[in-house]
Amino acid sequence: MTRSYPPKHHILRHLRLRHLVDDEGKVSATMPILPDLLDQGGWLRLGAIATLVDSVAGHHGVLQVEPDWVATLQLGTVIRRQAEGAQVTAECRPLRVGRNNVVTETYISDNLGEVARSTCTYARLPARSDNPSVGTAKGRTVDYAEEEEEERRPMLNDYLRITTDPDQPVIELPHHSRIYNSFGSIQGGAVAVLVDAMATHLGFLTAGVPMRCVDAEVHYLAQAKSGPFRVEGELLRVDQNAVTSRVRIIDSGNDDRLLDIATATAKAIE
Repeated sequence: MTRSYPPKHHILRHLRLRHLVDDEGKVSATMPILPDLLDQGGWLRLGAIATLVDSVAGHHGVLQVEPDWVATLQLGTVIRRQAEGAQVTAECRPLRVGRNNVVTETYISDNLGEVARSTCTYARLPARSDNPSVGTAKGRTVDYAEEEEEERRPMLNDYLRITTDPDQPVIELPHHSRIYNSFGSIQGGAVAVLVDAMATHLGFLTAGVPMRCVDAEVHYLAQAKSGPFRVEGELLRVDQNAVTSRVRIIDSGNDDRLLDIATATAKAIE
């Protein structure tokens, strides 16, 4: 039996993503600008934007290689400005569809123009009988919104069950179904949320003021096996109003296996 993805009560559904596959097979998606997805300065968090990107670019990748499947190798996102209005739209464009990988560029915009831009690289994986269905038919809309939502939406870090050490650049979280990808590992966007959270946390520890993650380059090295997970931050550079960090995500339940590594820059919220 074909599995559906994402499952109920999942980060992609929590963000109320809505995918559109047009008659030519091009994929775009929308995400509402919700208060619990904003930073202290009212900007959409990079982690939320990257989750939108990974979802739409991954959907595009599956369309390009079906019946094969894809897995995220790299995700780079830069935020240009604050998103305005009720929602943002992500439009995915192919840069390369090869025998071993798929590379895309995604533009995220509101009614005023471009808000952020992202590049993604996906590994092409051989077809398997248990690959899930993501809705590959052309000319249709796929609505990921939860059928039943919590009365009061938690902030994104709380939804992912992130625990932050107030004095050290360390974040911990359990492995749970809200962050699963199609392999039962950590979904690529959820990884970006962790990178975003660490970049802003380490920025605050360094500068002593609220920070905003504006740029992150994430490399996905291995699939998670068990958890819980530990996120570690290392200070790389301090500028006048910006802090650049190296972020490592580790599977504490699997001999401290290194899962992901990223470089991220956070700037002071003005």
